[in-house]
Amino acid sequence: IILLTLLANTAVVIPICDAFTFRHNNQYQYSPSINNNGKLFQPADFPTIFKATISNEDDNTGIAKTVTTTYETTLVANRGTQQSSKRSRLRNIFRKNGEAQNVQKLHRFTYDYDEMIIGNNTPNNSDTTTAIMLIHPIGVGIGKWYYDRLLHSLQDKYGDIGHRLVFLSPDLLGSATASGPTDENGESIPKFPLLNVTDWTEQVTQLMSEYETKSEEEGHLISNWSIVANGGCSPIALQVAASSSSTSSSSLLHDKKFSFKAAVTNVILSSPPRLPFFLERTSDPIKVQKSYRTLSGISGKLFWWYSLRKNGKFIQTFSEKNLVGDAANLGEEWTPNCLKAARLHDGRSRYSTFAFLAGTLQDGCAESLNKLKKGSGCTGVVIDFIRGGDKRRNRARSWFWTRKKTKADGDVGEGKDSAVDDGDAPVEETIQQYVCENGNRGKELFVGGRISLAWEDSGGYAKSVMELLCE
Repeated sequence: IILLTLLANTAVVIPICDAFTFRHNNQYQYSPSINNNGKLFQPADFPTIFKATISNEDDNTGIAKTVTTTYETTLVANRGTQQSSKRSRLRNIFRKNGEAQNVQKLHRFTYDYDEMIIGNNTPNNSDTTTAIMLIHPIGVGIGKWYYDRLLHSLQDKYGDIGHRLVFLSPDLLGSATASGPTDENGESIPKFPLLNVTDWTEQVTQLMSEYETKSEEEGHLISNWSIVANGGCSPIALQVAASSSSTSSSSLLHDKKFSFKAAVTNVILSSPPRLPFFLERTSDPIKVQKSYRTLSGISGKLFWWYSLRKNGKFIQTFSEKNLVGDAANLGEEWTPNCLKAARLHDGRSRYSTFAFLAGTLQDGCAESLNKLKKGSGCTGVVIDFIRGGDKRRNRARSWFWTRKKTKADGDVGEGKDSAVDDGDAPVEETIQQYVCENGNRGKELFVGGRISLAWEDSGGYAKSVMELLCE
């Protein structure tokens, strides 16, 4: 029953595409992972070679390149540890040397991120550089590759702008290349503890800090940061912005070792969830921990096996039904690349998906939104939104998220999910209206597509991002 429920209500599945391949003539060739027969994407929109004028060997303007980096963290799973089960407490009694249940074990992640620079790349400390961090969604086969089409569209249409822009797209912890951690002795860690928002936020802030140092050494000062995120990963983007030393006197992060200097001026959220997702804590930490343990067992293994079997038939069917407005926009490489990423490091990326399914991102963002509110100790970070023209809601959700209404909430019928819209219900406030009232602008733009907008309509998405950044 658990397996069937998971298969019917799994989380968002996002594709993985092949990386850019370096050629010795100072050009980068885009691997054939884009379907040129799709409705929104034609051969003229995606030429085989990224055209870039190279003035010297160190000038990478207009070229997307993959960089490998290392991140070390203890990944302390704080959720649900205060009230452990009787079985866990009994197990701790017999642990060697009184070892605690949640020992802070070092995890060393070696992962990739994509870097693309467009605009004026002349080394001059007086020039300003805007850095944009792209945070991908979490799901089966997710990774930095989700933004490949977007990076290409940005380079193709805005490569010659006067202002220098840097786009960074990392694999989040537990996803794709970032799913093979080792311990301090170099031994592989077979199973992840429960990841939470702070784990991903600290990874992103460390990368931002390191990149500021790298960029300054190359003669380019980062003047400001912008964060772009999709769907359920919006809390990560908001927490990164709220943790900026320029926006708040107190950081939301536990590890302040890697604090970036430049201000976060813009947050762009695409396909955002409903307002209660941002304001309310819709998940019980104890239940989340229990759900994660369940998924990390036999039921999760069966789910992962079923998702990848028959060359990802389930992934393809689910994606066509729930993620895109037109199935043709997926392209021929969507499912193969999902499979490729999902199988990396013996399939250990399943643990980030299981954390997502268990509800680890459902803590609410009220604290972050309050810190970013204009007049609350910061000048007011701009928070804008990109939505798809196809407004069908994604009914797919984890069975752990389902909450039945009580009689006090109203008689909605046996088993009806409280998240399902009622046609007679009053129109509820949106997150866009909420941030607008907070003084964070809250502009809303629409592009083609439904949920996976940066993949479905990369050209429209690129145009929207540039419009929101340049205002």
